[in-house]
Amino acid sequence: MSLAGSLNKPSFYVHVGIMIAVMLVFRLLTPPEGLTAEGLAVIGIFFGILYGWLFIDVVWPSLLGLVFLGLTLQQPMDSVLGSAFGNNTVLLLLFFCMVASIINAAGIAEWVARRIICVPFIVGRPYVLIFMLCLSMCALATMLTMTSAILVALPLMKEVCRQYGYKPGDIFPMLVMIAMIYAGEIAYMMLPFKSLPAIVFGIYGSMSGGQEINLAAYVAITGILLLLSIGFVILLYKFVLRPDVSPILNSRECMEFDEQLSPYQKTILWSFVGLIVLLLFPNVAPKSWAITKLLKALGNNGILLAYIGIYLMINFREGIPLKEIMSKSVTWPALFLVISVLELTGAFENSGVSKWIAEISQPLLAGFSGHALVFVIIFLATAITQLVNNNACAATFAPIAYTLAVANSSIEPSAVLTCLILSCTLGLATPASSTVAAIAYGDTEWISKKVMFKYATVFWIFNVVLLSTIGYALCTLLY
Repeated sequence: MSLAGSLNKPSFYVHVGIMIAVMLVFRLLTPPEGLTAEGLAVIGIFFGILYGWLFIDVVWPSLLGLVFLGLTLQQPMDSVLGSAFGNNTVLLLLFFCMVASIINAAGIAEWVARRIICVPFIVGRPYVLIFMLCLSMCALATMLTMTSAILVALPLMKEVCRQYGYKPGDIFPMLVMIAMIYAGEIAYMMLPFKSLPAIVFGIYGSMSGGQEINLAAYVAITGILLLLSIGFVILLYKFVLRPDVSPILNSRECMEFDEQLSPYQKTILWSFVGLIVLLLFPNVAPKSWAITKLLKALGNNGILLAYIGIYLMINFREGIPLKEIMSKSVTWPALFLVISVLELTGAFENSGVSKWIAEISQPLLAGFSGHALVFVIIFLATAITQLVNNNACAATFAPIAYTLAVANSSIEPSAVLTCLILSCTLGLATPASSTVAAIAYGDTEWISKKVMFKYATVFWIFNVVLLSTIGYALCTLLY
């Protein structure tokens, strides 16, 4: 068979060969004491898929891993695929991406971001301006994907800086952009229906026997940590770095923004707010209320599906059809990664891999304090996510972190996994860490690679300290 029509380089097939070899070699090894041959084969599939994620792609290594799982587990291939593609977390991610498509196409996020920074009280107050720019980025990140958010935020930041006389290469625009990305990465995790939280929550549910993390408490924790992070940025800039803010101090003009939302945009905006309230309401309302019982019966997937169905039923003149909804903001690579990860973690449990890891970890963790272990997990996850895709990093660390937490017994698994989410999101220090970082590093006119790396490193070190102290404590308090 000729591969002349393929776009792949010879090195690609070398990586493919290594990935498949890893999956196969583990089947030939003698399993260690306490681990079955099936469990060892599952570990091999995990390492093979991980190699594929790191060196090849996210989508098709995930699909190939499912095929190998179907050939390994003692159940029909159809059962494996049905379990993988029908997983509640997978459907949750798919439906929420469809909702994000509707929001994105309506242009609401950009309107909200501009509305935030065009307020009179920022005049002459440079650090209030930075705070509002960070809030505008948070609004974009919450409603859109991070890639879409950064593509809207970069021109917005440049527009603001030009108004005050800043030029490409000035330090103030660089620091503002880095602060906006930092805040946006955390805000993106605030709604637990995005890809990375969905991966971690799905793994937690799979490994804990179906237990759930309180989503309202998670949103509150993320919101508090977000405000603390923005506060750190402003204090750092104002009292340590002290960029030149005289153009803003001496200005008496505010950006004008008179654009009004159309009736359609208002409908979508307020329906989105109502949707989020409905999704979080069962976590805070008394269980005896009729509305709580109804929403519990529907579940998050039922609520999201009803929202999408009603939107399509009304058929708005300014709306978008199903074909565009499925192509606008549905993050298919992340979806396929979630599918394979959740099926793998389920196989970890069913084949005894998780139990085996816990048993061999207990002697190693003897005398190891819970706080020290939390710090190590968060530090390693944050460091490694600077080099690899954040979703892949979360998928790799979540089952390990859960197993170590159970083995240690002094660590709350739900708390450490929540901190893990906010660790894996901060891929800022290198272009390989995330699409957002790649876009920022690629804007060589406004952003210096040296400055980006320097302060991104400062932020993730602060984040490690914040999560391993206040973040973990908040989680154990509110869960």
